[in-house]
Amino acid sequence: MIPPKCLIKAITGYDCPFCGFQRSVWAILRGDFIDAFLYNPYLYIISPYIIMVSLCVAGIIPRESRLCRILYSRTSIMTAAFLTILWWIIRNTAVYKDLIS
Repeated sequence: MIPPKCLIKAITGYDCPFCGFQRSVWAILRGDFIDAFLYNPYLYIISPYIIMVSLCVAGIIPRESRLCRILYSRTSIMTAAFLTILWWIIRNTAVYKDLIS
């Protein structure tokens, strides 16, 4: 089975913030955490937030809880969006590409 290609990369030629996610997950499942980190280091930063929001959405963490209110706050959402955009810019710079190669 051929994995799907990133639409953003196909159109623009630039890596999106989540390019390398599938490879990273497969590397984690193989126990190769260093390769997983190198495929997309941002996933290690944003994953706890995504997991916690998912637990709130699924109702595992009560939606009325203080944690869910914090996760759903404008500040948290804007911070996650800012970090994602910042990562998108950084990962497409020559300095970053030189650093990981």
